Amino acid sequence: MKQNRQKKKTRHVIAFLFLAVMILGGAFAFWLARPENVQTIKSQISAFLFGDLKEGYYNAKSLVLADRSDDSIFISKRETEQHLPASLAKLFVVEYASTIADLTDTVFADPEAIASIKPNSSVANLEAKNYSLQNLFAAMLVPSGNDAAYVVADYCGGILSPEAKTCQERISVFMDSLNQHLQELGYHDTVLYDPSGFDTDARTTALDMKSVVDRLLEHDWFREIISQSTYTAKLPDGSTQTWKNTNTFLDPESEYYHENVIGVKTGSLSGDYNLVVLYQQHGKEFLICSFGSESDSARYDDVDSIIKTIDESNYLSQ
Repeated sequence: MKQNRQKKKTRHVIAFLFLAVMILGGAFAFWLARPENVQTIKSQISAFLFGDLKEGYYNAKSLVLADRSDDSIFISKRETEQHLPASLAKLFVVEYASTIADLTDTVFADPEAIASIKPNSSVANLEAKNYSLQNLFAAMLVPSGNDAAYVVADYCGGILSPEAKTCQERISVFMDSLNQHLQELGYHDTVLYDPSGFDTDARTTALDMKSVVDRLLEHDWFREIISQSTYTAKLPDGSTQTWKNTNTFLDPESEYYHENVIGVKTGSLSGDYNLVVLYQQHGKEFLICSFGSESDSARYDDVDSIIKTIDESNYLSQ
């Protein structure tokens, strides 16, 4: 009799455990069915397998490596931590300006806008003459011209607020509208105060940068601009102006040159060196966003190491 009671009790326990497992399994299956949860698991596993996540491994303070074929993140380091965007702020400016005006618009480079640059700025050496908006985007993205950023902000601010009377008023209108645009797109960790990025109060994250570059890469004109070591712009008056790209990975004369790098941009300010790189390998595109390296060479060494990881990974080639 005692044995029968014991067996019955054991069966009840087994039945209870089975029921619990079924309930938990069903709940997990429901949770797993949500795409964002699958992506989170995949990204975490991939980061563990392919990225050495020890804090000291990469010199950069923050970075991400993403496979653009499925948006998987394979390497990450404090990707939501805020940092100075420096000239990478121009990417947000270009993205927003492209929604306000047409690439073929003729823009007069107001001398007041050109004169807005701060000492030691990188410039595209613009003159007080007409440029197309696409010319100005190239001047911002290739030599990282701060003068071009002010001219674009001045022009777009005038579109947003025709009643604005001065260059500084128009730039202020543009920046206020840009920050509202960033919030609407979900870039809640990004705030910008200067269209050139020459500002130590601005903040962004590697993930926000990844998102805006993903949006820009939808445009052929953006890809065409960022992929060239030197870019020659044909101006509305028929003349040309040539700029050299600040991205050393694109320079055939550089030790860091890599033929599979096809953009995107550099940025540095107050001792922080940033770099965004678009890399092609295994029939895919990989986006690397790196913030806060301690030197120019350190940022390239970090990204070069990540590129080698991509090249040597059998998993990433699938």
